Amino acid sequence: MQPRKEDTQLAAKTKRTCTDDKGVACSSPLEEQLRAAGKSADAECVTCSSTGEQVSGAAKCADGQGVAFNRSLGEIIRDATQSFIPLNGFYTPEDVKDLDYERDLSDPGCYPFTRGIYPRMYRDRLWLKTFIVSYSTPEDTNQAFKEYVASGQTGLRLLCDLPTQSGIDPDHPASWNSMMCGGISSCALETYERMLDGLPLANVDYELAHMGMSSFLCFYSYLVAMMENRGIPISTLRGSAINDPFRSKIVYACPDFPTEIDRRITLDLIEFAVRNTPKWKAYAPNGVDPQQSGMVAPQEMAEVLGVATAVYSDLINERKISLDEVGPTVFAMDAESDFFETLCKFRATRRMWAKIAKEKLGATTARAQSLRIGIRTSGLSLQTQKPLNNAARVTLQILSCVLGGVNSLDASSIDEAIGLPSREARLFNLDAQHIITHEANVPLVADPLGGSYYVEWLTSKLEEETNQILREIEANGGMWKCLESGFLRQMIDSSRMRVQAEINENKRLIVGVNAFQGEEGPINKVIENCAYKVPSKQMRLQTIADIKRVRATRDPEKTKAAVMELYNATKEGRNVVRATIEASKAGVTVGETVGIIRMAYGYGYDPLNQISTPDFIDSLLGGK
Repeated sequence: MQPRKEDTQLAAKTKRTCTDDKGVACSSPLEEQLRAAGKSADAECVTCSSTGEQVSGAAKCADGQGVAFNRSLGEIIRDATQSFIPLNGFYTPEDVKDLDYERDLSDPGCYPFTRGIYPRMYRDRLWLKTFIVSYSTPEDTNQAFKEYVASGQTGLRLLCDLPTQSGIDPDHPASWNSMMCGGISSCALETYERMLDGLPLANVDYELAHMGMSSFLCFYSYLVAMMENRGIPISTLRGSAINDPFRSKIVYACPDFPTEIDRRITLDLIEFAVRNTPKWKAYAPNGVDPQQSGMVAPQEMAEVLGVATAVYSDLINERKISLDEVGPTVFAMDAESDFFETLCKFRATRRMWAKIAKEKLGATTARAQSLRIGIRTSGLSLQTQKPLNNAARVTLQILSCVLGGVNSLDASSIDEAIGLPSREARLFNLDAQHIITHEANVPLVADPLGGSYYVEWLTSKLEEETNQILREIEANGGMWKCLESGFLRQMIDSSRMRVQAEINENKRLIVGVNAFQGEEGPINKVIENCAYKVPSKQMRLQTIADIKRVRATRDPEKTKAAVMELYNATKEGRNVVRATIEASKAGVTVGETVGIIRMAYGYGYDPLNQISTPDFIDSLLGGK
């Protein structure tokens, strides 16, 4: 392949050595640094005031000690956002001349909710402060929850380990290596009871953050079962689930259920929650993981908006539940390092959802047209190199969320690139939000950047780019077809490759990684050493013993009856949530629940095809 003409010219240009009038080369070590930062070393020579020597314009000058000096080092090398949107040097009223205040902005609390969903925003209610708490054992997590609540955490985010999220129990042969990694091995109601012992269940904001539909089905059922066992009205259950069958497949390729079962369970969960736990949002399209897998901002927006439209359309058409009955929608979205693009993304997404809810889905109330945004700051942006720098990244991402008017915030931790967050890192997340609130006074005014020419232009530009992607999805058959065809996965891969190419070519600088690398100091070493360590062999063996104890001590007749009811409800097309709740009370595990539902659809019991159907289930269902 012949090199492009412009590449040949660039190579010749960067190899050029500057000389004085006698032909003596004048160069500097900084020239190589500048090239690494994407700058040209080509510039006219100047005279160094300290030595009288001529040096290249790129290096500018060296003092008497031979230390190179350059005013240009570290200057801006980009002219576009992280999502490749080209930017002008400044913006004027001309750039937003088509903006109509009542139509496109309006006051906070008013349609289309660009400026926030409440009139006084954080004056009346601050965002929920939440993060994943998933220490190795239920007892450790319980202790951590209590400590973090005392330190200002206002939402409890629950997460199980990777095997459980995949729909298998800890004694499954595929569980050992990843058991207790990323969360607790919580595959039975008994585990939840230990984890939440001494914590209130009513009117507390819980959030389920998992990858597979089986986790959302089972853990929601556990919360409801615990409340019923304690005599607490389940209508007082509050919170949400990042229950997104698209993200489950395009990001994780979660093996628990095929897409047809994912879709059915999603609708079952929404229907049951609307009828029985109206303060629980059983469905929250998730843009966090697609974005951190490679999607850029307009693609993430298109994903959550497209998924919500597809699922709610099915809910309206098949279950006859209107968006007015559902109430406010919740999206889980990502807060990336591009400060202004991130906050504008939230403003644009609220505006776009309000229009979709009203014009496409028939929502007639302000509540149903409004969008609550829950945020996970970008774990992808965090780096193992110089992890103290992650404190700056996380703080700026939190600030962009607050300025963008989000409703709950799960900040990644500064040591998260190394392992599960340490106690100190999580407390820093809370304190950073307290400082932004009570010392910086940022939340005193709703949408304080509203009206900025740049912010309003970028908000509208993101809406324009997102609408173009949504049109492409529709032209390719809609969201469900694009999921099955691989169109959505291809969108992730192409963007990720483009971003990585920019990093490799030093067109996108990551401090400490490909620019400004510096030295690792003692504070960075302490952060690395505080990171979560993998569980011991003994802890894993104890987890397996626990699940075997649960199975050995449950009432066999109640368990069999629960298995039959779950199977029949699935087979007959009835809502499976109530049957799953009763099964959890009878001690049926996550792996067993997944297997029973799969068998009702004609699939094999084990999603990984590594174990046979348990004897007692096979004797009940094997011939059906």
